[in-house]
Amino acid sequence: MVCKSFGICGGCSLKQDGYSAQIKLKQGKVKALLGPFYNGEIEVTPSPNTEYFRNKIELSFCRQVVWSEPYGKKKKVVRDKTKPLEFENTFGFRLKGRWDRCVNIEDCLLYEPNLSAYAKALRLWAEEKKLSFYDQRTHEGLLRNLILRRGVNMGEGMAVLITAAPFEHAEDFAKLTETFYPSYHILTAVNDGVSDASGLKDIKVIKGKGFIREKILESGREIIFEISPQSFFQTNTKAANLIYEKVASKMAELKPAVMYDFYGGAGSFSLCCAPYVGKSLCVESVPSAVNDGVRNAKINKIDNVNFFCATTEDFLAKNKIGSHNSVIVLDPPRSGVHPAACAKILNSGAPKIFYISCNPVTLAENLKTLSAKYKVTHVECFDFFPHSEHIETLAELELK
Repeated sequence: MVCKSFGICGGCSLKQDGYSAQIKLKQGKVKALLGPFYNGEIEVTPSPNTEYFRNKIELSFCRQVVWSEPYGKKKKVVRDKTKPLEFENTFGFRLKGRWDRCVNIEDCLLYEPNLSAYAKALRLWAEEKKLSFYDQRTHEGLLRNLILRRGVNMGEGMAVLITAAPFEHAEDFAKLTETFYPSYHILTAVNDGVSDASGLKDIKVIKGKGFIREKILESGREIIFEISPQSFFQTNTKAANLIYEKVASKMAELKPAVMYDFYGGAGSFSLCCAPYVGKSLCVESVPSAVNDGVRNAKINKIDNVNFFCATTEDFLAKNKIGSHNSVIVLDPPRSGVHPAACAKILNSGAPKIFYISCNPVTLAENLKTLSAKYKVTHVECFDFFPHSEHIETLAELELK
């Protein structure tokens, strides 16, 4: 099934291709980018689900100029400047290639079946209440974003309404949300910064708790995670479970004294690998994620993971990596490993590096630095993002 907004919505880009064709396309892209560093076969593990696979989405409220050409399919939209601008309110994913426009959700297959009806009801409710939608160009408006998260394996969910100022209709929002998601925890938060990426403040629980629980299965173990609104957790739980098991199996073989888990989030890799390492140092820059990690370690009775709230480059500027019987795990954002951190890792002397990348372009860029002293011994991919051009890549590096 191809949704009505395909081609203009930024949520999907390859939906018109069959899934096997998508896999081949992504595989070819990774091979081309990593060719200078690795010439072996690169296998791709498909996503266990290709519909309703995401455990988190973030939608935006947009006040935007009405375009005569539907969603601006032409490269340049020409308007009659003799007429005043007309505006519309939209709620959904960003328009493909735009930071200031959105597409209303109609029949999305990414999150779960109730999403389309809920998104429409929320948009109509906001308009009925005469609540202003945020204008990215003027930075005016009240309603900004909505975060939805769910625990695929445990059934819990969360809805977080983000506004530009304190919100007076939280109870009404909660009642509407309960109609579609009766068991969800419901929160509000404020982002009064210019960017959507600005941190949240004044997070308030309207119903339930301020986190959801999820579990990862590793060799018969259940690792429980409490995940707060801003915590990083891989968005495709079933596919992520496969890569956690893969890295854990590598640690079981190596049995390192120390595992350095950089860009560690709430400690997913550290907690999954804990039985196989002497200790793990999990470094993460988002305080709420670090707090979640500390709590998750206690929940799972794991006492050999130490959490540090710092950027990877700052941590490495102040701490030397022990080269004897140590392993480095890197799971950076799409921007890749910071150049300063990459330089420190290059000279660390750690025998093994496991680099988990959501962007093969920045992985290849980092390998230009790391390949001076490390060789890539194995590469494989995991498709976390069906119907998009994105793919997760696991590269194993060994000290030359």
